[in-house]
Amino acid sequence: MAMQKTSNIEWIDIGLDGLENFIPGIPKGDAILVRGEPGTGKTICCLQFLYKGAKQGEKCLYITTEETPETVMRTGGELWSDFPKLIQNGTIKVVNLSITASYASEYCLVDKAEAMDIVFKGLRAQPNASRIVIDSLSSLARRLSNSEQFRQVFMKILMETKGRGATTLFSAEGIPEAPGITEYLVDHLIYLDYRKHDVVWTRVFLLRKARSVPMKPQVLKLNIKAGGLSVEEIPFSLKPVWFGSD
Repeated sequence: MAMQKTSNIEWIDIGLDGLENFIPGIPKGDAILVRGEPGTGKTICCLQFLYKGAKQGEKCLYITTEETPETVMRTGGELWSDFPKLIQNGTIKVVNLSITASYASEYCLVDKAEAMDIVFKGLRAQPNASRIVIDSLSSLARRLSNSEQFRQVFMKILMETKGRGATTLFSAEGIPEAPGITEYLVDHLIYLDYRKHDVVWTRVFLLRKARSVPMKPQVLKLNIKAGGLSVEEIPFSLKPVWFGSD
């Protein structure tokens, strides 16, 4: 049974099946960071977030710093047969910041000005986007010719997306031992991880930080299947993922 929505907050569904049983949604216009190791479902979460909005008639923007646009379309098409059509008709715009894009540097590195220029062109291409994905921050940081510029780039992107009132989903690799600027500045922090019980490895979902969302940190079972990600109560006790956990 879906959780009753009792506040005046405008909630949005980020698209994960079953999550509505635990939270009423995410406040519209907030910034979300999804972190996890390879294979935990980060990119699928990003695509599912946009697919949910696109099916509701929302304009969506996907800025890919890692996967090529062709891979994005293929992955989405494997999950939802109408996903490629949503890209083709412009409901979902894909901005290429991967190594296949054209850059001033022959080594596919960008300075902060070029990175922001590409991002701004994408925002202008989908000016009414209500859902924006940047996948991933880790790859973006590696692509910068000066890694110390990442902080400035991230803060500028965050300011721009919040200024537009868009709900933005960032992805990043791994679960850090200590929080950084991205963890502090986003409104919601989601961990996708693996946990072992006896000899069985299980994917898990943890809403580690959630502003204005009435849910205590709780580990949920994460499923990846045809149609995307879903969550449910975990059938056994697993150690939550905390900063600095042993």
